[in-house]
Amino acid sequence: MKRFLMIALLIGAIPAVAVGQTVSCDECTHVASVYMGEGGFIATADDADMVTWVATCDGVTRSGELAPNDDGVVAALWTGDLACMAEGGGSFEVGPVMDGGWFWVTDADNSAVGGLVADDVLMNDTADITSAGAGVTMMEGKGAVYLKEAATGRVGILPNILPEMPMEALRRCGYDTGGTAAAPTYSVRNSGCALGDRGHIILATTTNGFTGATEQIMDKGVIYRPAGTASTILVDLWGNMSGFFTSTADDEDGATFGDDPRLGNPAVAKSTARANLRMGHATASAVSYTVSVSDGSGPGGGTRVFDNNPGRNTADDAEIAADEAGVSAAAPTGTGNLNNAIVVSVGPDSAYCSARNNYSANVKVDVQITAAAAGEITPPLKRHATSGAVGSLSFTVMCQSGASSMHQGQELVPENLFPTE
Repeated sequence: MKRFLMIALLIGAIPAVAVGQTVSCDECTHVASVYMGEGGFIATADDADMVTWVATCDGVTRSGELAPNDDGVVAALWTGDLACMAEGGGSFEVGPVMDGGWFWVTDADNSAVGGLVADDVLMNDTADITSAGAGVTMMEGKGAVYLKEAATGRVGILPNILPEMPMEALRRCGYDTGGTAAAPTYSVRNSGCALGDRGHIILATTTNGFTGATEQIMDKGVIYRPAGTASTILVDLWGNMSGFFTSTADDEDGATFGDDPRLGNPAVAKSTARANLRMGHATASAVSYTVSVSDGSGPGGGTRVFDNNPGRNTADDAEIAADEAGVSAAAPTGTGNLNNAIVVSVGPDSAYCSARNNYSANVKVDVQITAAAAGEITPPLKRHATSGAVGSLSFTVMCQSGASSMHQGQELVPENLFPTE
């Protein structure tokens, strides 16, 4: 207690005084539910170099700052000018401090202790404290009631803020399903729902050669170079499911996909409708992809680029089509609006993976989208205002296990050519 009193006295700097003025405290986060007579408070600063306090009593407002000690604690005594002797007390605010701070007030015969109340719960409903009759007086404070027994002078501070039940989280905006499995129906969910953060998912999927299942390649993930038939990776753009709904009609496929509420939602990625429900499906060039292939640890040099945005970088288109590290890129083939996706093919390359070679290659896919396509959902997808860039996905092409270890820094000749054990 001695240490606390020393802190309180040292930081009780000369306050600023305002008479007949309203002084606001933007930094203040907590209040003392009762501020009357002498007492004091103690609290932990909330990641702040200085803590501000504002005390108002009998029309006079005083304010000051407190420097936290080495433990982050601030404290002050309500004595002298800070003792509020006005009938009904005054108000005391402080902040930024953490929850768990407390204060005390000293009456003529006894003292009472209470907790500092956070500003954000002061508007909660309060309970009516049961009256004990004339023998106990009650004075309403901020989030608490000050009680005093007339016969003994005993005092107490009784909190009366009621806890609020947490609100049920709003479901995310999107679409609702109905109908039957044979004839499903979909409707836009755009009311009584939470909008998302306008984020995206760059979805890269390939087929597992062993199981035949569709697998997703994560950003900075690895794909292993096949020994025979090339692996194909479909890359396309979707909303991130944080909460959005279709805000434009799609007449590309008429009655089949007109104004489809599932637009931009990767939850339908495994359906036959995938090609028509990705972002920017209404215009063939709404989403464009730049695929860069660099040598990584390989024997070649430089980086080659494929850009499927029509009319741009045609020389690079030809260059990547000529292959780099066994990797090529092209627009998908087939029906539906497939120009808003890209297919990256990874095939065998003996210069990278063979009995004597074990090299990696790096692939990066940058994605751009037009403003019109970004606005097909609400809220619109975030994009760079000038370039239209929304993000990128990268992965490393590695050799299958069993490839040469020559280039991995492993010792080829053992220390002991003729072990005895």
